Amino acid sequence: MSEQLMQYSINGNILIVGNVTHPFQFPIDSYLEIEGMVVVLLDIPPKVRYNENVFGVSLVDNHVWQITKIEHHPDYKQMCPFVGLGLKDGNLRLNNWCDKYYIVDPWTGKILEEDESR
Repeated sequence: MSEQLMQYSINGNILIVGNVTHPFQFPIDSYLEIEGMVVVLLDIPPKVRYNENVFGVSLVDNHVWQITKIEHHPDYKQMCPFVGLGLKDGNLRLNNWCDKYYIVDPWTGKILEEDESR
């Protein structure tokens, strides 16, 4: 990557990239830098129904994506927020509370693959 990457910092629920502030609705639980993107995982309280808790912010131009809402099997009584970030073959791997994993393009947030993680 030849572009100059901006510096970033995290404080509670705020990600600052360069001089742009990105506040989130919930605290940032963890983050991962991959290919000029900072991917953040938000910490969702137990009784909150919200599973779109992963965002990517570009360190080049501050472009932001949010993971797509995923509909789960009706037997689940609550949403299945993401609970883990990692890397797999150069792509982003997300694990959720309902024992599934997703391989995601780190630049777009597009889900490329999903499977059971049990």
